[in-house]
Amino acid sequence: MDPQVLASQLRHPSGEHASEVALNMNSANGQLNVKCIDLLNLQNSESLLEIGPGNGVFAADIIKRADNLSYTGVDWSADMVAEAKRMNEDIVTSGQATFQQGNSSQLNFDNNVFDKVLTVHTLYFWDKPLEHLVEIRRVLKPQGLFCLAFGDSSFMKDLPFVPYGFELYDKELACNLLQESGFRLLNAEYYVEQGVSNTGEVVDKIINIIICKA
Repeated sequence: MDPQVLASQLRHPSGEHASEVALNMNSANGQLNVKCIDLLNLQNSESLLEIGPGNGVFAADIIKRADNLSYTGVDWSADMVAEAKRMNEDIVTSGQATFQQGNSSQLNFDNNVFDKVLTVHTLYFWDKPLEHLVEIRRVLKPQGLFCLAFGDSSFMKDLPFVPYGFELYDKELACNLLQESGFRLLNAEYYVEQGVSNTGEVVDKIINIIICKA
C-alpha cells in the first residue's frame, strides 16, 4: 500500500482497505495491547474506556480480566465501529461491551464515569492533544487510571508513512502534556519489542507506556 494511503488508513480506517488495515494493526500491536491491559490491573466491577479500538479485537480479552467488567470503545471510524459490533456481537448483546463512533476531544459521556481509560497509537492524530487529554480526565473517576501508549519519535521518524499526518512525541513531551492537562504521572517506561510494522517490515519498536492518575 502506498505510504500516504496507509497513513490515511491508520488514522481513519475506511472503505475497501478498512478490514485489512485493522487486521494488520491487530497483529502489529497485539503484544503492546496485552502489556497495557496488564498494567491497568483491572478489578471486579470496573468500567474501561478504550479510545481507538479499531475492530475491537481486544474487548473480549479485557472483559475476562475480572468479574462484572464493562467495556466501552470509541473510534473515529464508522467502519471500525460497525466491524467491532459484528465481531463482538455476544458481549455487545449481553451488555458487557458497547462501541460508538466519536472523537476523544468531545466524548459523549458524563463526568467521572470510567475507572480506567486506555489508548494505544492514537496520540499522533490528535490535532490539539490538550483538548483530548482534558476530556479524558473529565470522564475518568477521581483517582482513575489512564494508560497512554505510543511509538517514540526516535523509532517512528524513519517509518515511510509518518510524513503524512503524524505528529511525533517522545516521553518527555508526552509527560509534559499529561501534567499540563491535570494528570499525575505514576509510571513512564519504554517497552521494546521486535515485530512486524504496519508496512510489513520486521523492526525494533520503541514504545512509551505512561500510566497516570486523574
